[in-house]
Amino acid sequence: MCGRYGRASRFERIAQMMSFTVQNTAGELEPRYNVAPTTKQPVVRADAESAIFELRNWGLVPFWSREPAKGVRPINARCETAAEKPMFRKLIRDRRCLVPVDWFYEWKATPAGKVPHLIQMASREPFFFGGLWDTWHEGSEDAIPSFTILTCAPNELMQTIHDRMPVIVAPQDAARWLDPGQKEISDLLRPFPAEEMTARPVSTRVNSVRNDGPELIESI
Repeated sequence: MCGRYGRASRFERIAQMMSFTVQNTAGELEPRYNVAPTTKQPVVRADAESAIFELRNWGLVPFWSREPAKGVRPINARCETAAEKPMFRKLIRDRRCLVPVDWFYEWKATPAGKVPHLIQMASREPFFFGGLWDTWHEGSEDAIPSFTILTCAPNELMQTIHDRMPVIVAPQDAARWLDPGQKEISDLLRPFPAEEMTARPVSTRVNSVRNDGPELIESI
């Protein structure tokens, strides 16, 4: 599962990581140290001519939903079964997106309780979750743009913390991931190399979505 993450890199840095042009429709965003579900967050997705950086709600609202206010809004989708599930199978084929992040959080069960850990690249560079997007009532005034994050089995590092981890798409695979013409992407649905990542415990202040500031990422 992936239920909380952080982002601090500016759009220009995200765009530099791509081998293609990205249009910014989200504007300049403030850093968020405790991103939680239901909030609007930036994603990169393919457009008719290029790619766009835009805001979408974290928690998928499928286009066919009759009552989005009452329906389930999944924040994660298991990559192993996404191609089989009615909610995700069209999206993993045609509507993949990238979610730019700088770190994410996961909670490790210990005898003293669950301890939050911050996981990031060893290089401290931003990276991308593999996601899926959809739009309810697309083109109408009440349209709801949304996304969910794909998860996979854990790598050796994440195994010590949790039994799942987000799918992470390397920058060199970004164009292929976003291209709806690329139907075979099963080789990208795998744990990211553990040796390229680090993890460290942080304050339990991150447990509350009301807390959001640089003190949340300080080691304990």
